[in-house]
Amino acid sequence: MTMKLKLKKHSLKFLSLFLSLFLWAYILNSEKLSFEKIVYLDYILPEDMIFSQKPPQEVIFNIEGPRAFIKTVLDREDRMLIDLNRVNQKKQLSFYVDFNSAQLNLPFGMIVENVSLRRIPIKLERKFTKMLPIKVEYSSSLPEGFSFQKFQVSTTEVEVQGPKTILESLKSISTRPIDFDSLIGHDSLVLEPVLPDDRLSFPRNEEIKINYVLKLNSSELLLKDIPIKFLSKNKNIFSKIKKASVKVKLDKIALKNRSNISSSVQIWADISSSKTGEVIIPLNVVLPPGVELLEVNPKTILVNIQ
Repeated sequence: MTMKLKLKKHSLKFLSLFLSLFLWAYILNSEKLSFEKIVYLDYILPEDMIFSQKPPQEVIFNIEGPRAFIKTVLDREDRMLIDLNRVNQKKQLSFYVDFNSAQLNLPFGMIVENVSLRRIPIKLERKFTKMLPIKVEYSSSLPEGFSFQKFQVSTTEVEVQGPKTILESLKSISTRPIDFDSLIGHDSLVLEPVLPDDRLSFPRNEEIKINYVLKLNSSELLLKDIPIKFLSKNKNIFSKIKKASVKVKLDKIALKNRSNISSSVQIWADISSSKTGEVIIPLNVVLPPGVELLEVNPKTILVNIQ
């Protein structure tokens, strides 16, 4: 009988503890807190209109609600769609859109205390189209010894659509800069025109490319910035100079495959394992068939061996 009383007594203690923990967790999670939530705005424009002034892209909500739901609301990405066709049936160019906070879907018990933006100013203008010349940009100079035997752009102008105020000030459309080294070994390249404003667009998806023929003016070729490889069992090798240039002469077969020459040339610094401290090491050049070494610069490098 005594054992039953003890078990009953302990059961009541456990039940009380469980209820206390449950009530504590419930009160803690039902505690109301205030927090900020960023909501992104998306717009549907009339087909013949475009923004003359960019509208707000986000709005901040001050929300109050139970702690239990805050992380869920903060972790999700909320977006609101504003259809300007529906709110601007009069086809006005300048107007306001009243912001409706009820569009934000919130869990039960959460309320919007304040919104950073009550009215959204909208300024539109009619779309305008203009033909603009293409300006080919370059990020580097043509490799030494090369020249263009042919260079032809598929089209000299491109049609651009956008706000008239922006297009009137534009004289040309530039391409993403071309690296001349990437042209070697090919005969054409698709150009990527770059629009200076995200309200501009290309109404026609027209491919712009260059067709070209690169000519090597001489059988001599200067190859720059070739990595120096160290031949040594010692791993603690330090040198300020890590790259070298070589001047080579190509035979007729090598001339045809000149685009692969640079990747085939190797420069080695052969370091004896017995040497330590600062040592001057000559550079050795390994060349593919049909290539003759004329000069390597530098000829030697100073290496610190520890």
